[in-house]
Amino acid sequence: MSSASLILTDRGLALSELKAVGAQGSTKVLAASSLGCCLVFVSSAVVTVALAAIGRDMRLSPLDLQWVMNAEFLPLAALTLVAGALGDRFGQKRIFLGGIALYGLGAAAIGFAPSFAPLIVGRFLQGLGEAMILPNGLSVLGQAFPADEKARAVGIWSAAAAVASGVAPAIAGAILDHGSWRTTFLMLLPVVVGALAVGAVWIPKDVPTSHARVDVGGAVLSTVGLGGLGAGLTNLTNGSGPNLWVLVTLIVGVGGLAGLIVTQRRLGDNAMLPPSLFASRSVVGANLFTALLFGAFTVMLTLIPFLMIRGAHLPTLVAGLAFIPLQVLITVVSPLAGMLCRRFGRRLPLFAGGAVVALGCAMALRIGPSATYWADIFPAILLLALGMSLAIAPLTTLVLTSVEPDRVGTASGVNSAVSRAGSLFAIALLGGVLQQGGPQLFSGFHMATSIAAGTCGLATLAVFIIEPGPTSTSSRETDPCCVRSQPAGKVERKQCRGDDRGMLNYPNLVGIYQKPRRVPKNLSWVHRGCGVTLGSHKSSKHPRRWSMRPDRVQIEPAGATAGKSFSGSNTLLKKFVREYMATSATISMTFASV
Repeated sequence: MSSASLILTDRGLALSELKAVGAQGSTKVLAASSLGCCLVFVSSAVVTVALAAIGRDMRLSPLDLQWVMNAEFLPLAALTLVAGALGDRFGQKRIFLGGIALYGLGAAAIGFAPSFAPLIVGRFLQGLGEAMILPNGLSVLGQAFPADEKARAVGIWSAAAAVASGVAPAIAGAILDHGSWRTTFLMLLPVVVGALAVGAVWIPKDVPTSHARVDVGGAVLSTVGLGGLGAGLTNLTNGSGPNLWVLVTLIVGVGGLAGLIVTQRRLGDNAMLPPSLFASRSVVGANLFTALLFGAFTVMLTLIPFLMIRGAHLPTLVAGLAFIPLQVLITVVSPLAGMLCRRFGRRLPLFAGGAVVALGCAMALRIGPSATYWADIFPAILLLALGMSLAIAPLTTLVLTSVEPDRVGTASGVNSAVSRAGSLFAIALLGGVLQQGGPQLFSGFHMATSIAAGTCGLATLAVFIIEPGPTSTSSRETDPCCVRSQPAGKVERKQCRGDDRGMLNYPNLVGIYQKPRRVPKNLSWVHRGCGVTLGSHKSSKHPRRWSMRPDRVQIEPAGATAGKSFSGSNTLLKKFVREYMATSATISMTFASV
């Protein structure tokens, strides 16, 4: 049910994708990617509404119900990154379509499952397919559009996914009130067939990269580690106590994660999780914040529909419709939260978002046996939606701007996987609640919401691990790091610590430059140092303005009043590079002709 928040988190994968050479924006590619990726978010939304009916019909224990959820989260958390590497190695279109086919096979297995074991196999196949669909579908989308059209395309993709994940549980609720829960999964099969057809026809064939490394060992160890810990915690919270089986699974899980850390350190930059990625405080803080916040959020959005159906005895259709306001608010408000980032830096919106989500968890303590939707449930959902709206956009921006440009895709993928891992462990701890009934169900729910509120409080503390970013008071600033230009006549070096960017600001700000991939041939000189390219144009007749794109440097006419040359500032620029290139991983400069 946390589909809208996951949509906005995952879209960073598309925004970080470098445009393919010669690619043109294609509405057909956008439609194919949107239709395939919608399946990822629809599945978790449907199963949350159907969970109570599945347990009642198949006579499942609380332990079984937890695995109905976590059988999907486990491959999503463990295999998303390696699935992206598989796309690079064997072709993103091929892996994308293969993931859709696996997803359809899983949905069919669930719909016709005679017992618990085939049901879990189907859920695992769905999760495995989703791990293949998401990174490759977003990469296909990111490569199909140039930089100036990519944000709009990703916005349309996000809106389509949010609409699908909001409508699907409502349809599932209507089906459950008049039919079988199996139909809610079988109704996905026509969508799967349509996604396969349009993907095969509309997505252009890509060229696999034969030298792309696939970290199979890392994928296996992460699956063993997360699966072992998930199994141990699930059994522990279902009243088993610290018996031999629980201890063995926990030891296996810890051993798998320890082995993952050792192998990733040995592989270095070739690893699935490059250790150097976590050298930044901001990356560590962002992922810790993500795990804690999304874990608490998943607890609330799993238990509230379950409680509405089994505790308050509200119609399943009402439970399906309950979170449509949440989907709408997150989708609409999240883009506006970017303004808070530019005005106040990135810590304050994250802190405020975590605090408001904690308040929403506390508000859910009012839900009782005689609860009504608008008076008791909707206020909590409203606060949850508002808090996530405040946090998601700054969190995505933070992840995309805290690492080197060539690491943005990996950082975004790691953050997406961490959000699923947080959800997996949160569900693993819900056994004590799901096994309750009657008044005890509400007592367990209130205990879980209190713990979720405390977890959100820990998430707000994790914000202080993040490096403080600069703020901007100008509405014209569009730089995600909120760089502020200096007054005319003033030259000042400014270090943006959170992003390791050295800034040299000149009067009459013209542009911001960071790691251009190729340089125009008509520059009088080019200096390369620490990945930075500096240049000047001596022509006084045709003054130039530099403008940055994710994959190129473009020179455009700036008008006759822009100045004549950079001759007065070349010495300063050279001196800046010599003096500071050793202290910043990435050096960006703002300057104008003088």
